[in-house]
Amino acid sequence: MTTLYSKKADSVRLSFQLMTCAEPPQLVIETIKSLIVTKAAEDEILIIDNNNTKKELYEPLANFCQNLDPKLNVHFYHIDKISGFKAGALNLALELMDANCSHIVVVDSDYQALPQARFEIVHAIEQFPEHSLLQFPQFYRDAGMKQVHGELNHYFNHHIYRQFNQQRVLSTGTYAVLHREDLISLGGWSGASITEDAQLGVLMHKRGLKSRFIPKVIATGLLPMTLSDLVKQRQRWIYGNMQVLSGYFAIHKAHPELPSAASFKQQLADFRAHFSQLSAWVNFTGIFILLQAITVLVMVSALLSQAAIDMSRLLLPLFIVYAGYGVFLSRRLWAYLSDNAPLAKPNEAQATPTVAQRLKVWALHLNFWEFGALSWLPVLWGRDKPFICTPKQVDTQSNFALLINNLKALPKSILILNLITAISVAPFSPLYSPVLFVLAVSICVLKLWSATLILSNYKKVDEINDTNKIELTETAEYQYQAKPTIPERFGYRPSYEQLIAANSEPFINLEKLGHSGSYKRAKSAVKQDFDHDINAEPDQAVNF
Repeated sequence: MTTLYSKKADSVRLSFQLMTCAEPPQLVIETIKSLIVTKAAEDEILIIDNNNTKKELYEPLANFCQNLDPKLNVHFYHIDKISGFKAGALNLALELMDANCSHIVVVDSDYQALPQARFEIVHAIEQFPEHSLLQFPQFYRDAGMKQVHGELNHYFNHHIYRQFNQQRVLSTGTYAVLHREDLISLGGWSGASITEDAQLGVLMHKRGLKSRFIPKVIATGLLPMTLSDLVKQRQRWIYGNMQVLSGYFAIHKAHPELPSAASFKQQLADFRAHFSQLSAWVNFTGIFILLQAITVLVMVSALLSQAAIDMSRLLLPLFIVYAGYGVFLSRRLWAYLSDNAPLAKPNEAQATPTVAQRLKVWALHLNFWEFGALSWLPVLWGRDKPFICTPKQVDTQSNFALLINNLKALPKSILILNLITAISVAPFSPLYSPVLFVLAVSICVLKLWSATLILSNYKKVDEINDTNKIELTETAEYQYQAKPTIPERFGYRPSYEQLIAANSEPFINLEKLGHSGSYKRAKSAVKQDFDHDINAEPDQAVNF
């Protein structure tokens, strides 16, 4: 296999780790293929399918991995149930990985590596050898969803791109490159938050470890296939990040045996960066939304009952509400207008977006206004939410059904609230206020424009666009082995070590596999019972 890494990086060995849960098999297989193209011979690819009992979703993966040439070092495990959300699976991967690998590369199941991915990863490791975490940006390859791309990429193009965040970036999950020994020294991944990546980044900095954002696109993923899934994904990010932020000053107590190496000045700089990143999807207009809802309720009740009160006094809270909205909208508008979109895929022409394009991305962002304002509030009273994976199945709905479901998924609270406000202060109402009427109508127009943009992005797509698939060159040198003539379990007839690496069916009946002790006892029991001919020869390898 031809690789692009330098001789200086000969000591770098990577463990590409994919945690999957009921993902479409072909999608994961394409991601594995893309990693095979970029990996070096000494690297490994480790796939753990967890919390999924659908054999039709994980058996094709098991078969695919088994049929690969063992020299490619691709290992597959399946676990029916594991505790600790994604962090639990990542901790299992930490134990199962090759101890000779120096760095871990976390990969989401839909994120296909570009051919130069390993070269860029190793180059970054060489450039920042003392850093425990190197975070690459997340980019998307879906066709026809330009504004959604821009809204999501804004986090990396503008927010993280600022220097104080680049130097103290928190992990955002996929294509986070972690120094294995440093991760082990922290006790592995924490399941205290449903955004385990951000939680880990905060703990790293509190222990004086370094991180860095690497502004180079080395992989592309898929957006959620439906608007409903996009909304759920955003709510998960908001909720998980606020979980981390709410327990921010208690995180260091999770590992009291580890002394903090950060000075007070460093801690202040860390907090600035952490707060900036953890609150990126959050806005604090919730108090104004609640104040508007209460005011509108009182106004409507007063109008319906024709109560003898000074109606004009009811309007004062609304002026406060719209002042708060104005500050929020202006700040977000400035941020999106300042976004020059410096990140781009390699060999892709870099074009600065026009003002009109930036305005559209800003407007689309307003679809998530009320989620950023309200969905994190339950964190304050300790409510937990489950980790929900974002499905990547191709949408098979009709155009009409898709439109109806998208309309249902659209957040409409602020639109309805301002529509009622506009009617209550309209010229024909005893509460008529021209300023409030214009403001309420303006918010309605913004929300309708926002909804139109996101609905146009989530139009019907009959099948995955060819651009969503990895472009494999004809010279890609990797092989798979034909299935052994004597199938065993998933069609395997390898040595015990290969069985453990490619097929963890013996673990399926465990109630939970939440800590290393369970794993070691299960592995030991399986090894004692395992007995077959280790000299069995596999069929001849053929080109893929």
